[in-house]
Amino acid sequence: MGTAPACVANLCHGCTAHAQCAASNVCLPDGSCADAGQVAYVQAGGAGTACTKALPCGILDDGLRTNKSIVKIGAGTIADSKTTTIDGRPVTIVAEPGARLDRSNDGVILEVKNTGADVQIYDLEIAGGTGLADAAVLINSGAPKLTLTRVKVDVNQGTGIFVVSGTLAVSESTIDNNSGGGISISSGTLAVSQSTVSGNAGGGISVTGVGTRFDIVNNLVVYNGVATGLGPTQNGGVVVTSNTSGSKLERNTIAFNQSSGLTFRGGLSCNSPMVTAAGNLLFHNSEGDGLGGTKTDATTQKNDVGSCQYGNTLAVPTDAGNLGFKSPIVAPFDFHLTRSSPPTIVDAGGTCSGIDVDGEARPVGAACDLGADEYHP
Repeated sequence: MGTAPACVANLCHGCTAHAQCAASNVCLPDGSCADAGQVAYVQAGGAGTACTKALPCGILDDGLRTNKSIVKIGAGTIADSKTTTIDGRPVTIVAEPGARLDRSNDGVILEVKNTGADVQIYDLEIAGGTGLADAAVLINSGAPKLTLTRVKVDVNQGTGIFVVSGTLAVSESTIDNNSGGGISISSGTLAVSQSTVSGNAGGGISVTGVGTRFDIVNNLVVYNGVATGLGPTQNGGVVVTSNTSGSKLERNTIAFNQSSGLTFRGGLSCNSPMVTAAGNLLFHNSEGDGLGGTKTDATTQKNDVGSCQYGNTLAVPTDAGNLGFKSPIVAPFDFHLTRSSPPTIVDAGGTCSGIDVDGEARPVGAACDLGADEYHP
């Protein structure tokens, strides 16, 4: 019972899959099974109005209208013709593998707004938005909170996630292939950890605004931005202009990103002297050379004037062995370290504790490794 509902051979533990909860089919993050009476059920093709387990609703908005504290989304694509808005209320949204939230026309897919909104989303994909000027996920007005865990925000024509004001926490998630950029915040608080931000044409992560606080640690930020062609981008891998004491940008791998080079660096632009930015690994970030091609050198990795406190952050423009990354050039890209990674990276990151991008313990050896991954022999 409680947080140990799943039992085998008289040994009980927390649930790890929804199917282990027979009555509700909802396994909560703390390992307990939800009370079915507190759950609204949403399923592709659902036609119910009460959003029960037996008769689920067909769109997320109907599930939210029940005012239940939990919404369960089944496998398949849930597509509404309007923005789904969560306004000033707490709710937990859990999803089956293969669950996808979309929109059938242009516009924001999901909006979280106003003080009192405290939204937690687990295991959902938010994808397919076609509004060029719209974010797939918008956090707006007052002080709303959105927490994303094991979520994918991908293949949207606009920005993946845009925070106008409020709090966003992203962990163990993937933000990729969004045309307008990955994550952008202009006011509020941002935490990104153990996540991958990749292939976003408008740039990876952008943190702007006076007083915006952030903690960006243990992430892979790779292959974002565009240097040349018809749509070169201002942003590359990471852009930080919020100069807030106590904010951190540490132990991230920022590689193979690009920008036009006219405003911000291809890899990391961290224009905030009060921000700590140690332990990062920057590699092969490029910019337009003004002649229709690209350049990859020390200046394209990061800014050095008016910068953050880089500490032992290492910037390497080129290396014949690609720093020993597992598969940085051929998809599916893999930026884990290997036994061929050089000593300038392995055990070169100084004192630290905790976990890496995969949730594995660090350090292994005398000191931490630079970047998001801790090499485990």
